[in-house]
Amino acid sequence: MKWLGVWLVLLCYSEYGYSSNTQRQPVSLYTYHYMPPYVVDSQKQIGLFYDVARFFNQHQQQYNFQVSYIPRKRLNYQLAQHEFDGVVIGVNPVWFQDREKQKYLWTGALMQDQDEFLSHRSQPFEYVDKASLYDKQVGGISGFRYHTVDKLVAEGLVNRIDTSNESRLLKMLLKRRFDCAIVSRATTIYYQTLLNTNQELHFSSKPHDRYTRHLLMPKQMKDVLQVVEPLILQLLQSPQWQQQMLLYQTQLDPQ
Repeated sequence: MKWLGVWLVLLCYSEYGYSSNTQRQPVSLYTYHYMPPYVVDSQKQIGLFYDVARFFNQHQQQYNFQVSYIPRKRLNYQLAQHEFDGVVIGVNPVWFQDREKQKYLWTGALMQDQDEFLSHRSQPFEYVDKASLYDKQVGGISGFRYHTVDKLVAEGLVNRIDTSNESRLLKMLLKRRFDCAIVSRATTIYYQTLLNTNQELHFSSKPHDRYTRHLLMPKQMKDVLQVVEPLILQLLQSPQWQQQMLLYQTQLDPQ
């Protein structure tokens, strides 16, 4: 429970306390990445995304930000129907076919991350190029998009096997139910410590993808963007946040 203890300590000593000001306009910070370390405990509000919301709430008086879960399929539907009214935290423009940032409003980068190719150490998988994946069984999360793998699946060159969450995905990988799996580095670090699997998982030298995480919002929320954008810059300059990100990125060296 090392990671949970770390988050509890960070929460208890954090400067990012929620304000009780009920006059603020509520804004939901939606995420479909309902997994550690972004969301560790929703009831106790432990996790990176809760820390971001607390920081936002302390450093402005107009909005009350609250982290909420939304399935990716529901989010896609609401965006397509122009029914979405909120902010999506921790996402990348490429995942929403908005590389040029024309369809939605986007903040600057909140953090760096990457998706790893994981395999069992007894049968290590190394990703060199797409040919490395031919005829492989690849584990993923239902509703998530993996650009390289999904193209090969559509071409009949790869078999993708989906699970409901990252914990189940890693457990199935340890049972050798597929050749490799795609999991974010941060989530893998958390579960490696929790499940004590440090010696059983192999990280490919080349990851599936490296990317930045941003906040997405519909174009009618320009007022929220104007408030949030400087808050992100302020957050990234916070020594406490920098220390927290260092822990998040280097708690365990996969190599």
